[in-house]
Amino acid sequence: MSALKQNIGISNDNTSVTKISAQARIDYILRFSKQAILVIDENVEQSAPISSQFLAGLPEQHNAAYISLSPQFNNIQIRCRIIEQLYTGELFDPEISLAVSVINLSKKSKQAISIVLESAQHLSLQLLHELSQLAAIAKKANLVVNIVMFGSAQAGKNVATNKSLFENKLTLLSAQSGQLLSTSSVIFKNSQPKWNFIKQNKWQISVLVLLLGLGAGIINLFQIDSFNFSKVIIANNHEEVSLTKALAKPQTMVLSSDGETFAQMSDSITVINSTNIAAIPSEIYSSLINPLPVVSIKVETLPALPSDIMSAITTVNNANAQAVDAVLKTSTSLLNMKTSAEQSKLTNQLTVDNDYYANNAGYVIQLAAFRDLKLPKTFLDTLSTIDHQVYQRLLNNKPLIVITSSVYADKSTAQSALSLLPKSLLARQPWIKPVRVINDEINAFLHSQ
Repeated sequence: MSALKQNIGISNDNTSVTKISAQARIDYILRFSKQAILVIDENVEQSAPISSQFLAGLPEQHNAAYISLSPQFNNIQIRCRIIEQLYTGELFDPEISLAVSVINLSKKSKQAISIVLESAQHLSLQLLHELSQLAAIAKKANLVVNIVMFGSAQAGKNVATNKSLFENKLTLLSAQSGQLLSTSSVIFKNSQPKWNFIKQNKWQISVLVLLLGLGAGIINLFQIDSFNFSKVIIANNHEEVSLTKALAKPQTMVLSSDGETFAQMSDSITVINSTNIAAIPSEIYSSLINPLPVVSIKVETLPALPSDIMSAITTVNNANAQAVDAVLKTSTSLLNMKTSAEQSKLTNQLTVDNDYYANNAGYVIQLAAFRDLKLPKTFLDTLSTIDHQVYQRLLNNKPLIVITSSVYADKSTAQSALSLLPKSLLARQPWIKPVRVINDEINAFLHSQ
């Protein structure tokens, strides 16, 4: 049967596969392979008649649970609904795997069990694996536990993605043809066209195109400016002057006879003091040896204007005001730090002791669970009257503070202590919990850190 499951896929040509009754195939698998079954149908509404036929064909002495799933159900709610339908009035821990809870309860009653789930695409990978393990463990323990689930192709894709978890534990079945499906079937592969990627990421692509357009525009502007530097320069008199030709002409520095200097640049520049005679070499040498002294210019100090006096007074006042504000802000921050320290001292009245549970065995009473340590004062006053312990665990991937009683040697002693709790604690519906389960939760929390 397992070899057939690995080799048969589904074909797009319906004539290539012999259609048989899906109900007959389910009965055959449950009788011989006894694996969990996941019936796949593209049209989920058509799975309802198959599930109704299966339930109608169960014997009267068969213990059955039927649940139509929805995205609003979490793992704990689904476990509770399954066990409550199978064993009304029995105590169980909803945080323990179905593979453990259902097997332990079925060993007491020795009754055949059938679990039927619709809309299995809403099952988490954790619960899908628990149900597959439940069928495998029941088969080894010679217990009759039938697991039949109905869902869309999305449920099969989840199994195909994690096929190593469901090997020889779960059988995939086509609701239309009644044939077995392998995890490599075409129905479990993404067949979305390439343009869907563009449709899903249109905003990111639009932003990328906009940035590329801006970059191209900036580069074009830089190129235009660089081209303009190579063109001729137009002077204020609207005459075209070539910068290259102007710089190529000779430039000379001429010294006048009285020590004054002026620059002469070709014929196009007007020469200052044109009546002066050009300096002879001896005068040039004399100017270099005996340069003219540098005369320092004294700046006359003017009396301050009224506007300057008012500006200076305003600046001093602003500086004083800023100093006062800084002192006030420092005092306020110190007061806030003192207040927050006092509040944390009042609220942080519980001590987490994970090692206490590792050194003990038996049962405890779970009193309450909180997200933080800011607990109501009335609850803390009631908690101070009894012996209690605190540990940390994870719930929905978030840390949780759990408050329990001290460890009792056996379950009957813990139940007796439960009945003696104060009414305010009994109103929170405390319940008995094994210490081994708490140690597993603590280990899971520590590994996540």
